Amino acid sequence: MIEVHGLTKSFKVKKKGLFEKPAEVRAVDGISCAIMGGTTLGFVGESGSGKTTAVRSMLRLIEPDSGRIIIDDTDITALSRSDLRKFRKHMQIVFQDPYGSLNPRMTAGKIISEPLKIHTKLNRRELRDRMHELLELVGLSREHADRYPHEFSGGQRQRIGIARAIALNPSFIILDEPVSALDVSIQGQILNLLMDLQEKLHLTYLFVAHNLAVVEQMSDRIAVMYCGRIVEENSREGIYREPLHPYTQNLIKSIPEAKPVKHGFAVLRGEIPSPEAPPSGCHFHPRCLHATERCRVMYPPEKASGTSRVSCWLYHT
Repeated sequence: MIEVHGLTKSFKVKKKGLFEKPAEVRAVDGISCAIMGGTTLGFVGESGSGKTTAVRSMLRLIEPDSGRIIIDDTDITALSRSDLRKFRKHMQIVFQDPYGSLNPRMTAGKIISEPLKIHTKLNRRELRDRMHELLELVGLSREHADRYPHEFSGGQRQRIGIARAIALNPSFIILDEPVSALDVSIQGQILNLLMDLQEKLHLTYLFVAHNLAVVEQMSDRIAVMYCGRIVEENSREGIYREPLHPYTQNLIKSIPEAKPVKHGFAVLRGEIPSPEAPPSGCHFHPRCLHATERCRVMYPPEKASGTSRVSCWLYHT
C-alpha cells in the first residue's frame, strides 16, 4: 500500500531585473492519493501539470516541502538520508529517456549489477547469475551484458533500465513516461513487458503519461493532474465511461480514434497557465465552458462519490 498525503513542492525562480523579487512556482500543490499493492495508478495531464515533479518528490529524488509519503508502512519523509539510502531498494523509478538514464561508460551488465553490489552481499558468481537472470527476464540475452548503452536500440535501453529497477525486488516502481521516447512499434512491447513483470513479481506501479490511450491500457485507477493538483481520480472504467471534471472530459474527447470520424476529434482550447501565475479560483476556469463567477474566485473542495473524487463546482449545490 502506497499513501501520499498533502504533498507540496515549490521552486524559486530568479527574475532578470535587479530589483525584482524572486517568484515562487507551486509545482505540486497538496496532492493526495493511494495505490493498493499489486495495482497501477495512472497519472495523466498536459506537459507542465506537475506530474514529474510530483512523482520524483514521492521518492525524495526532489525533497518535498511538506506532506507525508508512506511506502510499506514506512513514512519516508521522516527518514534520515542514511536510512533513506537503505530504504531505496523498496522503491525504484524508470525514467523517460532510456539513453540519458544509463551511464555511457558502463556496460549493461555493470549497470544492472550496481544496485546489487550496493544493497546485497552477493558474491561475484551470484551477482553474475542474478544479472543474467534479469537480462533474460526483460527479454535480452546474456550476450548483451558486455555491450555499452550506445550499442542498443531505444527499446533495448529501456529494457536495461527496467532490469535495473527490478533488480532488488522493489515493492513500488514509478514509471515516468517510460514509452514516450520510443517508436510506436516498440511501445506496445515495453508496455506488455511491464504488465507481465507486474503479474510475475506482484509490483505496484505509478504510471505517468500524457497519453490517455496508453494509461487506459496500463492502469487500474487514474488520477488527472492540472496545475499541480489532482482534479479527478477514479477507476479506469469510470474515467473513460463517465468523466466528471470538464478538463478530464476534454482530454477524453481529444484522444484520436483509428476509425475515421466525420468531424475529426476535439481539441482542448487554450494552454495550461504558467505555474508562476496560476489563475485565481479553479485554475481551469479560463479554459472551461461551464465556468461561473464562483469558479473564478474560489478553488472547489474535493467531492467524493463511490469510487470517484473530483474538484469541480459543478458537483456542489
